[in-house]
Order: sequence, then structure tokens, then C-alpha cells
Amino acid sequence: MSVERKEAQLKKQIEYIHQSAESKRDEIISSANQESEKEKNNIIEKEKAKIDLEFNKKLKEAETKKKISHSQELSAARLQLLKAEDIHIQSLMTEVRNKLIKSTQESNYPEILMKLIQEGINKLQDNNVTIRCVERDIKLVEKTVKQINKEHPKMKIDIDTMFYLEESVIGGVTVASLGDRIICNNTLEHRMNQALAIALPLIRKTVFPSLKTQIPIQ
Repeated sequence: MSVERKEAQLKKQIEYIHQSAESKRDEIISSANQESEKEKNNIIEKEKAKIDLEFNKKLKEAETKKKISHSQELSAARLQLLKAEDIHIQSLMTEVRNKLIKSTQESNYPEILMKLIQEGINKLQDNNVTIRCVERDIKLVEKTVKQINKEHPKMKIDIDTMFYLEESVIGGVTVASLGDRIICNNTLEHRMNQALAIALPLIRKTVFPSLKTQIPIQ
């Protein structure tokens, strides 16, 4: 083989080696770039997931705080309404009580006492009863009992002068039978409380309707 031919063949081999090396280099670079891009995307996705997680966490915290704040505002408003309701009811009870106190000083009070005593006796359905009253009403009660005894001579009505009702009681009587085992409370104050207990739901409904229609927490 001539020298020229050997040189040409050697040149071709060198070129092939260079091409193979460049091809391998390009392959390595491409693979490295792909791995780098993949790693970069993984890092981006992870960071994005962290950001989304943190955002959702803060969003939920904000929503929770908003609900708590809204609930507290509603509770405060409801408490104010309840206080206003209580003041109104207490004022109403004071007004009614004052009117009842005034009624015990009027001319028809003996008639009221008569009805309260008769009603108590009728409720107990007993011919042997004990009447108790406030000490200031004792003479009126004695007079009333005498009148009832005239109409019902077989009935035994005792007036307890040992234990009077408390002076704070507005008026009226209690009627007891069977040794105080059964007692009918027919004091004016007790009747007032009964009437108010019946009227309160209507008062709340008409004067404070917002207490029945609270805005639900969103």
C-alpha cells in the first residue's frame, strides 16, 4: 500500500473518531440538558405544590377567622337584644306590680279578696281549710271569712295568725288543706307571675321578633 493511501485511510479514521466523539459529546450534553430540565421541572412542581398548600392553609385560616368573627358579632348583637328584652320585661313587671299594689288600696279590694279566697277553696274542694294573708290584710280577711261562713255554715275556715305571709307579698291569700300538704297560692303576686308567664312568649314575639329570626352564620 502506498504512503498516500495509508495517509488517506488514517485521515478517515481520525475524522471518524472526531465525529464519534462529537456525537457522543452531543448525546451527553443533550442527556444532561434533559436531566437538568427534568430536575428543574421537579423542583418547580414541588415549590408550586408547597405554595399551593400554604395558600390553601392561609385561605382556610382566613375563612375560619371570618366565621369566628361573624359568629362573635352575631352573639354580641343577640346579647344586646336579650339585655334589652330583659330590661323591657323587668319594666313591665314593675309597672304591673305597682298597679297591683295600688289596687290593694282601692275600694274594690275586699271584693277581690273574696274572689281569691272562694277560688282557692273551690280548687281544694275541702270543707276544712286554713287561710294565710299578709298581716295588714288580716281584718279584711276576717270579715270576708265571716261572710263565707254565713253562706256555708258547714265549712270550717281557719285564719292563721301565727304565720303571716311576708310583708313583701302584694296581697291576696294562700289556702291550705290537709295540714298544709295541699296549698293553693292565690296571692296577687303569684297570679301576676302566672299571667306574665303566659304573656311573655307573645311579648317576645311582638316586641323582639329579631330574636326568633337570627341570621345564620355563613
